[in-house]
Amino acid sequence: MFRSDGDSQARRIAGGGWARVPDEAGAGRPLRSVIVDADTLARRHLRQLLEETSAGELVAECDAGAQAPELIALARPDLVFLDVVLPDIDGFTLGSRIRPHLGVGLVYVSDRPQGALQAFDVHAMGFLLKPVARRRLTALLEYAASLLPSERPGAAESRLMALLDQRDAERQRRSRLLIRHVDGAFFLRADTVDWIEAAGKLVRIHAGRQIHEQREALARIARHLDPDQFVRISRSAIVNIDRIREIQPWFHGESLVILDDGSQVPTSRHYRANLRRLLGRDEP
Repeated sequence: MFRSDGDSQARRIAGGGWARVPDEAGAGRPLRSVIVDADTLARRHLRQLLEETSAGELVAECDAGAQAPELIALARPDLVFLDVVLPDIDGFTLGSRIRPHLGVGLVYVSDRPQGALQAFDVHAMGFLLKPVARRRLTALLEYAASLLPSERPGAAESRLMALLDQRDAERQRRSRLLIRHVDGAFFLRADTVDWIEAAGKLVRIHAGRQIHEQREALARIARHLDPDQFVRISRSAIVNIDRIREIQPWFHGESLVILDDGSQVPTSRHYRANLRRLLGRDEP
């Protein structure tokens, strides 16, 4: 998948790096991927992983941020794998500039996990720890491939730009939750979450058959959710209102919220006003 030195479509970029001009391609094509990283060994490792999968195609590479805009303009990638620390510019500053020009998304790579929250702020698709694990890269490529458009090339980019122009930063922030794990982090679409429960010092985020445990306070999670979509019904539970199947009377004037997956979540008196607003009633 990696370009050879004799590839006539590959162009050297002034200051270092190379990019390959894209062919016209439709649905089912590999993800066009770019690496921007000053670490030679890290680039080589990620390049090898991309070569070994049919889901990704490396089309450009450079070791500094100054070359990235020209490189992206030539290669028109779907994904950019961007190091957090670059010799000439902060990776998050560069990411905020190039993110609107990518087909699918931006993925940060780093040897330090502390940057995951900043990656969230620039709407990155994922955050991978070095050395990148093969299974994490494969999972990310599979998810990114599901976002590829089936229509003409460029349609998704135009749609994305229009969407970003219409939405403010707060709504963008509330559309996803950052899920941390030992190998890095990824972003979970908020609309896939059924409900969230507090469990001691952890929260459990229920999304279909998946349960993601995070060391986080429920109140902090709530601040990252759309209040028109999620309602806190007790000290230990937040539910997605689109997943509520029915609400039944419960003991001592409280209620039992039954979700589409069969989960039964009791309300508490302190949060009864939230449920009344959900039902369109005012607190007496």
